[in-house]
Amino acid sequence: MNKTPLFETHRSLGATMGEFGGWNMPLWYPTGQIKEHSAVREACGLFDICHMGEFIVTGKDSRAFWDRLLTNAVATMSDGQAMYNFMLNEQGGVVDDCIVYRFAADRWMLVVNAGTQEGDYEWLKQHATGDVTIENIGAATGKLDLQGPSAPKVIAHLIGAQAIADLKFFRFIPEVTIGGVKCLLSRTGYTGEVGFEIYCPIEKTKALWDTLVEAGAAFGITPAGLGARDTLRLEAGLPLHGHEIRPDIPAVGTPWEFAISYDHEFIGKRALEEKKGSYFVYPFIAEGRRKPGAHAKVIIDARECGEVVSDVLAVSLGKKPAGFVRTTRPFAVGDVVTLRNDKGEEFAAMIGENPLWKGTSRKKMSVFL
Repeated sequence: MNKTPLFETHRSLGATMGEFGGWNMPLWYPTGQIKEHSAVREACGLFDICHMGEFIVTGKDSRAFWDRLLTNAVATMSDGQAMYNFMLNEQGGVVDDCIVYRFAADRWMLVVNAGTQEGDYEWLKQHATGDVTIENIGAATGKLDLQGPSAPKVIAHLIGAQAIADLKFFRFIPEVTIGGVKCLLSRTGYTGEVGFEIYCPIEKTKALWDTLVEAGAAFGITPAGLGARDTLRLEAGLPLHGHEIRPDIPAVGTPWEFAISYDHEFIGKRALEEKKGSYFVYPFIAEGRRKPGAHAKVIIDARECGEVVSDVLAVSLGKKPAGFVRTTRPFAVGDVVTLRNDKGEEFAAMIGENPLWKGTSRKKMSVFL
């Protein structure tokens, strides 16, 4: 398995390690997943996300390239803006979900998932035409996520409040120095809370981690693992590739159709238009204290119509079982269904509103400084 530059740091902190996307990553620390989750909701958590992949795309035809490859309205982006996107195959399935960063009309960065980055790189090269150059910088790039309502105070302590006072959601500063390390500072994240994704040279990752931990001590900073990341993202209504979105299922009927603009031609567009009404993805909250389990069947009127694709005990919702279901029929918020697992156990569940937890990610920066 691959290791990030912080592998020994995680071990020294007593982290429980596990495989994710081909990487040996911290799942949780001795503080425990619940406390790590709560720290992000109430103060701030620090995540090692060095396993993610990054590509630099340059050239005068790069914007046209994104129009073909990505689903969102990339043509409307301005310098310093980031945008959530899907890359689809011809069948409308999700090759990957990703974030594209615009530095200039001819220079961009694409951030992709850990387990898909090699395939993504080949997919991008396969479809590049004209003046387009793709550079895989994943091995040279470190990435730390600082998330939670205290995160702006930590960064303000290090670089001054004025530097981030006007930084809006899904905007980034291309170059800022944090503790002597040159970084890209992005107001993005995957927890539902205000925070930052911070990119730096891979060899500077440990120094950046130490700087953030030291500065964050006064603001409740807590190292957090992938366990908390999963419960946070699910409560925040965000998908996990391979679960809510997959290459073999068309990206229709989901809460994330905001990432699809039908105003331009892109790979998979026709399939999406043809397959609307075929699948639907909804959040749910189940009764009881146990999870129904992934792949539990959705039953309505004594008929099977879908399955659970993710479930957790939602910490912010009082540890209620919650997750996402994919179905072949539509439901409305408040509808009640039965979930039946492979043991034949049944759980009553209600279709919820996405997101299940409304965090702080979109609030004005002035609220936190």
